[in-house]
Amino acid sequence: MKKRTPDAVNLTPMIDIVFQMIIFFVFTLDLEREKFDTDEIRAPDAPHAREIIEFEPATIYPQILASGAVRIGSAAVDHGTFRNLIRAAVRRYGQEIPVMIYAHENARHRDVRRVMDICSEEGLYRISLIGIIERTN
Repeated sequence: MKKRTPDAVNLTPMIDIVFQMIIFFVFTLDLEREKFDTDEIRAPDAPHAREIIEFEPATIYPQILASGAVRIGSAAVDHGTFRNLIRAAVRRYGQEIPVMIYAHENARHRDVRRVMDICSEEGLYRISLIGIIERTN
């Protein structure tokens, strides 16, 4: 007669839930206008742009540093991880999630375009760029 070993604990569902929670909290951060002009990112001037009055809570805010590095919140991510985060958000919330790309004024166009391409390849179409209409300092 064969001895039966105890079943191993399947951690996959727990890891999935933790990952979903991380995505939820990263994408639903309440970002205020004052938080957009930081030491690492200085948004370009856009004096003729439409002012954002209210931010939607489910908006995705990828940040592109002058070096080309991409951040979500305070976490640096590579393009593959960014794509996985976008893909998971689309599966969970649908393709109508707005994306507001916050790029440093000295960021290269190819770095901004790469983030935009990832978003559009995953089916997102509400993609905007953040600029500063009028600097107060």
